[in-house]
Amino acid sequence: LQIPRGYCARIRKVRFALRDISGQDNVDFGWHILTACVLDADDENSVAIPTFEIDHDVLIDHRWEMWGDFPATDGLTSLWTPQKVYNFDEELDVVTVRNIRHNSLINGMDVTGVKPQVELTVYFTYEKISADLYAKLLGIS
Repeated sequence: LQIPRGYCARIRKVRFALRDISGQDNVDFGWHILTACVLDADDENSVAIPTFEIDHDVLIDHRWEMWGDFPATDGLTSLWTPQKVYNFDEELDVVTVRNIRHNSLINGMDVTGVKPQVELTVYFTYEKISADLYAKLLGIS
């Protein structure tokens, strides 16, 4: 999401969906996926989920987990495709002038199989804002 100068994006809804895990053969049931919608225009190379040691703004994050004590010897062809939708109330000021980046961390999957993907959909509207508010939201005022 590239936000034009002088505008903010008002976030209405964020949807996380897990895709393409059917080719995951012999996966231990102890996998987890961490994913986050990060507001940071200055770090285009990082794919890490922000921690308290890194200065990032996280709009929202989500986690999928599956735990058990048996391997999936026939692949995960019958596993559902989970998704989670977060709606933001109209009265909340969930706005950003920073570009949105999506980061994911996936552990416990078969690295030789089909790599699972996390699909992120952000529903938003652009709003024109004053130069003062733009600078304040960027943290440079």
